Amino acid sequence: MMPPRTVARTLGLLLSLGLLGLACHEEPVDCANGTCVCPAGQSCDIECAAPPCHVDCEPDSNCNSQCANGSCTCRESATCTFSCLAPPCHVICEGDHPQCDGACANGECTCGPDSRCDFVCDAPPCHANCGAGSSCSLQCPDGLNGNCSLDTCDGGAMSCPNGTTAVCGVPCPE
Repeated sequence: MMPPRTVARTLGLLLSLGLLGLACHEEPVDCANGTCVCPAGQSCDIECAAPPCHVDCEPDSNCNSQCANGSCTCRESATCTFSCLAPPCHVICEGDHPQCDGACANGECTCGPDSRCDFVCDAPPCHANCGAGSSCSLQCPDGLNGNCSLDTCDGGAMSCPNGTTAVCGVPCPE
């Protein structure tokens, strides 16, 4: 058995190197240089203190988080909102989500099967994919083009008249 002082030093080193995922328990958490976790069934607010920041929102969690130079993942049946502090940012909504929203930047947003997702492109290129049975939207402030597009959609993506939004399975915004 390691002495308590050695255990404390080891945990401190792992945290400072970003090798130990941080979990939140109903309180805001600052994520830095690693992966932070919102445990299953919890509500979490996770802010990025120092990139890279990857976030893993476990099943049935309610997660409001910042990504930076990394990926934010919303596990099955979680409700998530991700912002991007520093590109690249990738958003992965695995599936069966009541709502999974996020900002991609120099990356990709994925909406898994049977989900509802709204994505925005903070910095092109941004590409979104909408899984089977899902409804999605991608907002491209600089316009829909080869650098910002909704590439995969069951039934085909539709470009909206505003020229900045693509939708899949949902009406265009007014």
